[in-house]
Amino acid sequence: MTPLAPRRPRLAIAGGILAALMATLAAVGALRSVDQYAVDHLMPWLQVRHHPFVTFGALTVPSIEPPAANTALELWTYPAAVLPSLLIVLAAASRLARADAMRWCALWCAGNAVELAGKLTLRKPDLYHHTFHVAAFDTSLPSGHTIRAFVLAGAVATAWRSGRLALVWAATVPFALVVSGAHAPSDVVTGLFVALTLAAWAPNVRKA
Repeated sequence: MTPLAPRRPRLAIAGGILAALMATLAAVGALRSVDQYAVDHLMPWLQVRHHPFVTFGALTVPSIEPPAANTALELWTYPAAVLPSLLIVLAAASRLARADAMRWCALWCAGNAVELAGKLTLRKPDLYHHTFHVAAFDTSLPSGHTIRAFVLAGAVATAWRSGRLALVWAATVPFALVVSGAHAPSDVVTGLFVALTLAAWAPNVRKA
């Protein structure tokens, strides 16, 4: 097996198929009712924005907006933003053997590439908050925060024995993203399956 081959081929196949299936179902509208239900009932602080969620500021600093509960969710998921997740992965990589360090850095890059490809090519059916079109959800699949959360958590768990707690944090990120109004359920579930696919290439985490 070459260094670039997945260490867990079945996991790679299963994750890839599930991610592609979710993306297809979302694009054709099969999951619209689930996403619309979340907009109507699970996003108490959703704000219909006239600019995209992905801005330079969003990539570098957390969003601090009222109410306090929404700010707390933004801060909770902020480590999975592009810049902080990159810094965390690099810090973990600095403690690992070269091969493992390169794998985690490559997985971080691959996750962002998949996110960018999905958001540039896939458009979901319109979702509405009351009578307002939530345009940010049109091209929000997959959730990059979800992908990066599991990549950085895996890197931390590989570098530090106590790092497995980061995996618990990563498991909460998809829920926080939905409640805060950053992503619809189809986005985060697709992101979970992308992360599952990337896990096929991941080094083994440290034993407790």
